Amino acid sequence: MSGGRRPPYPEAAAAWLVNGGRQRVLDLGSGDGGFALMLQRERHEVFCLDRNPERVAALPEYLGTRLHVAGQVESLPYLSCHFDAVTAAATLHRFAPGLALTEIARVLKPGGHLGVIYTTRDDTVPWVKRLTGLLQQVDPSAMRGDFGSDSVASVADSPYFGPLQRKNIRNWVPITRTGLVKTVERRPSVAALDPEVREQLLHDVGRLYDTSARVPDPLLLPFQTSCWRAQVDHSKMAIDDDLNDVLQITL
Repeated sequence: MSGGRRPPYPEAAAAWLVNGGRQRVLDLGSGDGGFALMLQRERHEVFCLDRNPERVAALPEYLGTRLHVAGQVESLPYLSCHFDAVTAAATLHRFAPGLALTEIARVLKPGGHLGVIYTTRDDTVPWVKRLTGLLQQVDPSAMRGDFGSDSVASVADSPYFGPLQRKNIRNWVPITRTGLVKTVERRPSVAALDPEVREQLLHDVGRLYDTSARVPDPLLLPFQTSCWRAQVDHSKMAIDDDLNDVLQITL
């Protein structure tokens, strides 16, 4: 099992999303297994599901287990009431909410829960506000900081889950001058700019770094790891005993 990569989230996030001793967890849209490895380190039994067969094929070597399958969240290949927890680390927005949430609720045990995590940028730091201003001059949609997290509203609206709990964790990521300039340069909207405009923008980003950093220390880019947790409610999945409004067909 490989553990050389940087964890994608603070350790406290995995501990809060799935707690209460060793549990059987299904991680949806596992990708390269970064969050699944964090859950393993919390001593959980982790099953991964991803729609990309090549990614799934690489998971046994990385995680050291063979509990992973390629499949669709909207039609989960698992028995009902099979998992203590289901997690979606920055992936919930990829799934069709009506179908996916029904399937997630189905495979959860009574009392089980869904855990969702997204990284949202923290714009309270002055130099980040100035960087946002520079980028939004050329791309108004840049650095909104909430990509995908609005999908959590579908969980709140679902009849299959109880009230959402939320926990925010501040996460500081060091970034060098070169790293910041390259991060901006790689944005599609920046790459599409007129060369002179792009060159001026990158110059301004470098200057922003120079006037904000305390050399030799790198700047710290602040992020907020936002976690949500909701317990499954199987009562809404049962057919009502009152069958007066149900079409009955005599065979």
